[in-house]
Amino acid sequence: MPADRAPLLSVTNLSAWIGGQAILRDVSLRIAPGECVAVVGGSGAGKSTLMRCIMGLDRPARPVAGRLEFLGQVRDYPRDAGAGRLDGIGFVPQNPACGFDPLKSLRWQWRQLARVATGRPAMCRRQRDLLASLGLGDFAGRYPHEWSRGMQQRLLLAMALVKAPRLLVLDEPTSALDPLIAARVLDEVRAHAAAHDIATLIVTHDLALAAKQAQRIAIMHQGRVVEFGPTARLLSQPDSAYARDLVAHRSWIAPAPDHTLAAE
Repeated sequence: MPADRAPLLSVTNLSAWIGGQAILRDVSLRIAPGECVAVVGGSGAGKSTLMRCIMGLDRPARPVAGRLEFLGQVRDYPRDAGAGRLDGIGFVPQNPACGFDPLKSLRWQWRQLARVATGRPAMCRRQRDLLASLGLGDFAGRYPHEWSRGMQQRLLLAMALVKAPRLLVLDEPTSALDPLIAARVLDEVRAHAAAHDIATLIVTHDLALAAKQAQRIAIMHQGRVVEFGPTARLLSQPDSAYARDLVAHRSWIAPAPDHTLAAE
């Protein structure tokens, strides 16, 4: 995290269990305003549980210990377990179909959200510009099944950004997307985040994606953050055995020369 910036999000010694099984074990990380952090790990590492706890969606795993601070909102566990979703966080799920009502037109769903976000029915110029920047234009009366997965994901991204979040959480943002579309979507995210000082948390199993997008990477294994540091250092000189093994099996990965959130 940049030394001159106070953290936007602080997670301290967070532990969570499902039944008798520990899903998170003393997890700590910090994200600064405008920073992009990637959480990387295999299936069952605890990435999704951590993501849900950060957003305040702590079921089925309930935190049993730890502290979370975001924009003056504090969760001390276990006291605040089940306290509800945190304000100021936008979310784009892995499966875009999960974010839409299949029986309502995309225009209707967008306008419903715009009313909540702005307090008035009409979309302002910023909202129209956001749609145009993501290549959405006019989606008229179409329904979710009439759009490709890539277009659905772009609209979900627009719906997450229209409420002007301070933190944007992306769950496996490139899964099942065409590589060219995926690259464009992520470039759009970086440009918008840079323009509005939005922090980004990417949850992924793809170390190559993390290497290209994130300024810092947290490696998770068996519910723990086994390593967390600057992308270039972690990929060139990992400290933990698990991170070394992960990088060794992806030795072709090289970090982008400039890990900023500015558009390339």
